[in-house]
Amino acid sequence: MAIFRGFKALTRLRQTERSYPIKLLRRLLLGLLVFTAMGVSPVNLVWAEGRLIILVRHAEKADAPTADPQLSPDGNQRALALVSALTRTPLSQLIATQYQRTRQTLEPMSAERHLPITVVAAEKPLEAHIQQIVEQVHAVKGNSLIAGHSNTVPLIIKALGGPEIPNISENDYSQLFLLSINDGQPASLISTRYGNE
Repeated sequence: MAIFRGFKALTRLRQTERSYPIKLLRRLLLGLLVFTAMGVSPVNLVWAEGRLIILVRHAEKADAPTADPQLSPDGNQRALALVSALTRTPLSQLIATQYQRTRQTLEPMSAERHLPITVVAAEKPLEAHIQQIVEQVHAVKGNSLIAGHSNTVPLIIKALGGPEIPNISENDYSQLFLLSINDGQPASLISTRYGNE
């Protein structure tokens, strides 16, 4: 009788061993299909464990008026290029200043993703403005896209735990910064470019 029970247990174990790889394969394929349908690549999955803060300087601005210019035709093209550059990156919020050039840089993304643009006014002292942006980033879960200015983007990166970066040149509009924030770990920064240089 004991031998018979042992044989039955061994048979069940062998059946389980045979079905386990099939179940595992089914789960892996199902997961791959879900992520493919969502447009998530393996690179995006790495970011999903933490948070990604994407920072750009506003796109090219018109020459006039000097106080609050709109984007130039080149700037409008760059704003569209930003949408293409981040096609596969999930976003939870868009942050700009009160100036037209930062809001217009994010408007195509806002229309594409159906996300409102949160305006954080750039006021003096500059440190208070940077702190407000940091608070806004932490107020929303998920990835953030920030359109700032040549003098604020480096300060925002630093305030969010990233490294110090050189000042952005006045005629440089193509830099794209990817700041990865993981709780309890140092932030990491990747600098790349988008659109025409």
